Amino acid sequence: MKIRAIMVPLSLCALFVFSPVRADAPPPAPPAQPRAIAAFADDKPYCLEWTDGCTVCKRLADGAAGCSTVGAACVQTAPLCTKQKTAP
Repeated sequence: MKIRAIMVPLSLCALFVFSPVRADAPPPAPPAQPRAIAAFADDKPYCLEWTDGCTVCKRLADGAAGCSTVGAACVQTAPLCTKQKTAP
């Protein structure tokens, strides 16, 4: 029983010491700025909504792009139009 009382705390200490994730590791680089994704539809007037997997943009009434902020966990992909104008 005495050995168990010693081994459990030692095992936990070893787990934290040899863990590949360290507190002093630099944070990951932030994704591209929303401005780049906002410009995606500049030459695509038919595109009403688009995304790169991190930011979602929508064409506003005045024609400008309104974009969300970048989420904490996202996988950035090539921009893609997700909603288009329908034929009249």
